[in-house]
Amino acid sequence: MVVDTSILIAILFNEEHGPWALDQLQAQRGALCMSTLNLAEVLILCEDRQPRLFAELQEMVLSSSIRFVPPSVGQAALAAAARGRFPLNLGDCFAYALAKEESLPLLTLDRDFRKTDIPVVLPPR
Repeated sequence: MVVDTSILIAILFNEEHGPWALDQLQAQRGALCMSTLNLAEVLILCEDRQPRLFAELQEMVLSSSIRFVPPSVGQAALAAAARGRFPLNLGDCFAYALAKEESLPLLTLDRDFRKTDIPVVLPPR
């Protein structure tokens, strides 16, 4: 399963869907991956929101069971095509591209992904 930025942010900052997101990560432990572009987003948001806790938050993320995947040329092409087809930002385009390339569902809190052609796992309303 591909992990979107929104999932880690919800957990790290105790947002409304944080407990659900954590349950999903624990249930899929060992089968999780994330684009390093989305990892960069998470780290940027951690540093912006909690600069004093940045080192601790970074260690939590990097020591998780998530496999971090650098974007490939194929993913770049998929991301660019996704930007033209769907209402996605750059980070979302790369989460989409990794899910598409690896034929995996995307774990996210972002309901915009429902408009794409990949399976998504969203919290219940």
